Amino acid sequence: MSYPFRNIEGSKIIWDPGIGVGQTYAALAAETGALLQVPTGLTYAERLGGSEVDLVLFQRFTQKLYDRYFNTNNFVLHGLLHGLLLSSIVMLENGGGSITRNPETEHGLLDDHGAYTRAMWTDF
Repeated sequence: MSYPFRNIEGSKIIWDPGIGVGQTYAALAAETGALLQVPTGLTYAERLGGSEVDLVLFQRFTQKLYDRYFNTNNFVLHGLLHGLLLSSIVMLENGGGSITRNPETEHGLLDDHGAYTRAMWTDF
């Protein structure tokens, strides 16, 4: 079974992980969005068995997450947010969106970005 994330604007599947991975991502995103005081743009859709993604809101969430990640030097917080941030960036890119990034300060994030892109590849 899978947990698809579908773009509400175009009905395109932008990521289709296994159910456990998808549920974990959705839960982490929801709690992080609440902490950052920004909506995630993810809405559980029972008929889909996954989440619909409002890319406008999801882009704002991903940008806020990126900014939070790079506005702290806390090693533990970096570790906690790393996977969520990269997954969010790749999912946003799969949907045709992007955020404002600063590659000079990303300190290796770009190295892992390629691995996440390959792991989250979709062709729907």
